[in-house]
Amino acid sequence: MMAVKKIAKNIKFEEALAELEEQVRLLESGELSLEESLDAYKYGVELSKVCSGKLEAVKQEVEKIVVTDSNDVGYKLEPFQDVEG
Repeated sequence: MMAVKKIAKNIKFEEALAELEEQVRLLESGELSLEESLDAYKYGVELSKVCSGKLEAVKQEVEKIVVTDSNDVGYKLEPFQDVEG
């Protein structure tokens, strides 16, 4: 059984997303044993958490910028709406 890979602390969003896409490709390919599939799934879940965390951090940063700018420019920040579907 292979060990679940560790995610680099300084991984960029694009790198994490590419790794996640690769794990999905491997899982869909049917090339992996049951144990390898489980490890790929666990790694994919961790990568997904990293991507979500990075997106949330960027969202908060953008909201801060817009709120700061709105004090000077006179427009109002609308609440962020997650797009689902």
